Amino acid sequence: MKTAEKASHTPGPWETKPETDYVPAQVWADGRQLAEVYGEDRATRAINARLMAAAPELLEACEIALWIRDRIADVSRNVGLTLEEWDQIEAAIRKAKGEL
Repeated sequence: MKTAEKASHTPGPWETKPETDYVPAQVWADGRQLAEVYGEDRATRAINARLMAAAPELLEACEIALWIRDRIADVSRNVGLTLEEWDQIEAAIRKAKGEL
């Protein structure tokens, strides 16, 4: 029986292409368009596109933070984050990976 491959996000880096009068703001990676950004006004669309483009790096940073947490005995005292903040980081990772 063949096992299903686990899907993964498009590797970074992701980048934005600015909105023009004819094309909406976009997010690209590896020469391919990933998203067109619509809504509100032009400035907000640009900000949303930048946030989307940062997603792979943000996910990696959160995963590194949890890796560190798992190796520190009293993480809340040694790193300065509350247990609720660690839970928030973990929830963000799970949401990004479709586990919530």
